[in-house]
Amino acid sequence: MNLDYSVLADEIEKILESTQTMTLATCLDNKVTARTMATINNGLTILFQTSGLSEKTRQLTANPNVAFAVGNMQVEAVARVTQTPSEIQAFIEKYKEKFPQYFDTYSGMPDEVTVVCTPLRFALYKFIDGKPCTDVLNVSKNSAYRQVLM
Repeated sequence: MNLDYSVLADEIEKILESTQTMTLATCLDNKVTARTMATINNGLTILFQTSGLSEKTRQLTANPNVAFAVGNMQVEAVARVTQTPSEIQAFIEKYKEKFPQYFDTYSGMPDEVTVVCTPLRFALYKFIDGKPCTDVLNVSKNSAYRQVLM
């Protein structure tokens, strides 16, 4: 069943706005690791800062395909390591407002980088009319639809 793309995108954006942390999964050489990250969003794009020397940065530099999970939502995205947090004005303002303690502690560190994750697909798991469903926002194909899982 097709869904209205903008309605589902708005629902997802509200989830991203209200979320403090998300679980990020990365993979390199068939070794998958996951950790909780403090994230912000710019629309549907997910951003976070981290050490440029971390295992996650090594993994996503070699394999930019990442996944996030929070609540009943899963995200498939492509990550890109960018500049230091202090060089991205939109990141500074939003991250500082949402996580002032992390911003003050980590943003000035010389090895800190910002990671920008461009979403490919969101999946929201729901029960509608007593049936398990997945509402999918396929960003790469600009489509939205519902799958009934029974």
